[in-house]
Amino acid sequence: MKIGLLTPYTGSNLGDAAIQQAVIDNIRIRRPDTEICLITLHPELTGRLHGVPSFPLTSLSISNYSQDGPISAIQGGELESPLEEQDGAESGLLSRIKTLLKKYPRLFLVLKNVHNLLFVVARIPKLVLEEISHFIKARNFLKSFGILLVSGGGQLDDYWGGPWGHPYSLLKWGIIAKTVGVRFVFLSVGTCSLESRFSSLLIRWALSLADYRSYRDQTSKALLKHLAFTHQDQVYPDLAFSNKGKGWVSEQRVRKSGKIVAVSPIAYLSRYGWPKMDISVYNNYINNLVFFIAELIRCGYSILLFSTDTPDRHVIKEIIASLSNTSDLDLHEKIQQACTETIDELFSLLSVADYVVASRLHGVLLAHLFLKPVLAISYDRKVDTYMKDICVHEYCLDIHNFGLNTLMCTFEEMVSNADRIESRLKEAGAEYVRLLGHQYDIVLDTKT
Repeated sequence: MKIGLLTPYTGSNLGDAAIQQAVIDNIRIRRPDTEICLITLHPELTGRLHGVPSFPLTSLSISNYSQDGPISAIQGGELESPLEEQDGAESGLLSRIKTLLKKYPRLFLVLKNVHNLLFVVARIPKLVLEEISHFIKARNFLKSFGILLVSGGGQLDDYWGGPWGHPYSLLKWGIIAKTVGVRFVFLSVGTCSLESRFSSLLIRWALSLADYRSYRDQTSKALLKHLAFTHQDQVYPDLAFSNKGKGWVSEQRVRKSGKIVAVSPIAYLSRYGWPKMDISVYNNYINNLVFFIAELIRCGYSILLFSTDTPDRHVIKEIIASLSNTSDLDLHEKIQQACTETIDELFSLLSVADYVVASRLHGVLLAHLFLKPVLAISYDRKVDTYMKDICVHEYCLDIHNFGLNTLMCTFEEMVSNADRIESRLKEAGAEYVRLLGHQYDIVLDTKT
């Protein structure tokens, strides 16, 4: 049997990587003869990282979604047109015309919008042909498969790419699966942002095609309660908890006596590739984090800065630059930027840390996999929901509304309750592993 794992994964996000590797490993344990293929946004990289064949998820080039980066002609944002690409580097007649028109801003804006509209219209036939070609190739590719798994993560979402990003991709692949008789499964997915009515409609159609649906938390299911056909769907934990041989799954764990705090900042609302920007929120977050790290160093802690996605590395550099201006800190001895480009490197770091401060969901969750107390600076509902579900919500702060004193007090309380937190994580983890094992057995038809 062949199984396809569909995910908007480019290879850079370690939360996505942990989920896909967990699914791959669990399928192989239960069905060792199964051929697994990833369907992703960057098939060359994801195939190399996970050692399985990969197929392109989409043919469209959509800002904040597809790997290529340019904004698609059917995306609602501003287009990267030839006129704009030449800005600042053009010469001759066109340059003189633009210089003249800029003296009349309203006229320039009108002509620019007309130009962009014509650019869109000119691209539509090419886009349609490319999408038809991709649909045919995807259908031929999927014919020999038994199951198409929408494998975990926050896939019910239009924040990254709008309706023509993942909502459209889910519907397209659902239609392909049904036309070739392949079982279509949503496995422990999260409901995130659905800002557009069109996105909600596409997601509704995609979910209605599924043979099986489950969600990673009750809130994700509740957000779909207006869809009557979801009422009997199940809720199972995040698939990252099913990583084998890690954290509570291991037979032994060695507690160290060191004081190492692993800190994973996030590029939320920054200029580092986030779909939306709010520099005031971002600056408040970074400033408080810098002061917090400085205070931890003064208290004798060593700091490991790490990232679970590429944009966050820019934030780390910014933090280190700010700390270097603090004269009383010995940064050489007390702070280090860890290399976490792969899951193994991330797991190695988490195994040596005593405490973790993180914002991304899987920066928090994967640390819990290793029974580490985590202070979550939450940027999203999914982080709040997870911390409540695992009963450590008192160590979750809102990224939009927190200060240094609150950050320090919450961290100190977490340190003093480390043993209780570990006990809670161990208890929850054992149950999550059991539940996910049950779900794999059901979906793979190996339950006896």
